[in-house]
Amino acid sequence: MSGWAALADRLNAASGADADLDRAVAEAFSQPVKPYTRSVEEARALAAAALPGWSLHLGFDVRGVFPYAALTRGGTHLEAEAASLPLAILKVAVRASQAPE
Repeated sequence: MSGWAALADRLNAASGADADLDRAVAEAFSQPVKPYTRSVEEARALAAAALPGWSLHLGFDVRGVFPYAALTRGGTHLEAEAASLPLAILKVAVRASQAPE
């Protein structure tokens, strides 16, 4: 399993803030360690720094229960749902990092 796939698995299993997961995210994106899994602001900042040219949209599903994050660049649109907005942002950021140019 690649590093990105393992990180995606950890994010899929996450249910909230996790300092160990924050370190793994920071390492994967070559960013400083910050509370990415806890903070919407930090997760947004990571996506902006690591994925220039992508547009981020945040919201909730049609029932208003599950948060989601979407990243779009050109004709590519990716989405992810999670237990929290920071986790949704991180999940879609991992997907975008693997998208073809």
